[in-house]
Amino acid sequence: MSEKLAIHGGPKAVTASGEDRHVKFDVEEVKRRIGELLDGDTITIANGTGVIAEFEQAFREKVGTRYALAMNNGTATLHSAYFAVGVGPGTEVIVPSYTWHATITPILHCAATPVFCDIEPDTLVADPADVERKVTERTRAICVVHTWGNVVDMAPVMAVADKHGLAVIEDASHAHGATYHGRQVGSIGDVGCFSMQGVKAVSGGESGVATTNDPGLFDRMVLLGHFGRGPRGEGDHTFDDLGDMSLGAKYRPHPFAITLALCQLERLDELNRLRTRSYAILNDALREVPGIETVGPRPGCERGGYLEFKFKVARDVADRVPLDAIEKALQAEGAPVHRDRYSSINYTYGLLHKAPLFTTFDRTQIGGCFYDPTRYAGEPVEPASLPVTEDVCTRLLSTYAFVDVDEQCLLEIAAAFRKVMAHLDQVA
Repeated sequence: MSEKLAIHGGPKAVTASGEDRHVKFDVEEVKRRIGELLDGDTITIANGTGVIAEFEQAFREKVGTRYALAMNNGTATLHSAYFAVGVGPGTEVIVPSYTWHATITPILHCAATPVFCDIEPDTLVADPADVERKVTERTRAICVVHTWGNVVDMAPVMAVADKHGLAVIEDASHAHGATYHGRQVGSIGDVGCFSMQGVKAVSGGESGVATTNDPGLFDRMVLLGHFGRGPRGEGDHTFDDLGDMSLGAKYRPHPFAITLALCQLERLDELNRLRTRSYAILNDALREVPGIETVGPRPGCERGGYLEFKFKVARDVADRVPLDAIEKALQAEGAPVHRDRYSSINYTYGLLHKAPLFTTFDRTQIGGCFYDPTRYAGEPVEPASLPVTEDVCTRLLSTYAFVDVDEQCLLEIAAAFRKVMAHLDQVA
């Protein structure tokens, strides 16, 4: 391999095609199934029957829970979960800052307060020890996020919850099919929440699904967002006396979206097998590259979903060489690599504890249910100190969650990392 970096005119390390970022699905099969719905004049389903019931049965059998409730997006599943477990004014929810903001904003919808916890540096998911440190008398729930398909250490989290009488919500939006010591994520806490948006492993374009073993929690989620379904008594008949009423959030999914999601669910095991293979090849090739730290699975766990593959630049390298420069050098080599960027308007994945919406912004301007009147009266909130999160999120590099690419392409991407990291003097 040439010692001259591509950014300075040398040959690229990556010559194979790596364009494989989207989840593949059987277009003709999806068309056929949606065509059947159209032939039957089925463009909406209010009572959870038909393809909605078919998908919910398949999903709860996959996850191993008693109930699954399809919704129109993953944010709706989180709002429903917080509502169901009793998050409201005067309460707090412990949640990692390293997540998408939609994990947290539904807490505001319940007029509750998010309390941010730190992450583990090796897995990028919530640190159970810091979760316990953040528990107060106001804490009502813990929301853990299986970020990028990596699984949270659920045993100590559940122990903290049992000790303090707290509910546990699993945001498994990145982790379809992942397992913790043989148990599917989404079946361990009180409620599991799955986004099925965009290029998620199981995707309906825009949709989501919540899982639980608790009939009362199921009923409360139905009450919030599923007009026309409540009196069926699928859970504990908790709200039968309300008749055909709901709280009107209207979180029902579109049957076309659930049809697509059902097709994807049928291919989930294959997708996870291919993504796990690709990530293992990359990790094995990068593990011995000086200056690069891999993000591997937790012992006893199987990753799933992924969404993206993540790698860390070592702290001593990040202190010497700007990540922008490393990113540009890798891209010049042909590696489809990018780094997360943070700005005055982009705080997601790592810096949400510093975002104005959760700190300096006066939420009384919004009014209604978005601020906790027992705690928040417009005064600024001091950002949490999360040293691990703040360190890790500023030295991460990402690439696609490859599904079906040749091994040669993956090895060439790893070769690009080796080439760039071996010539950081040229990069700097």
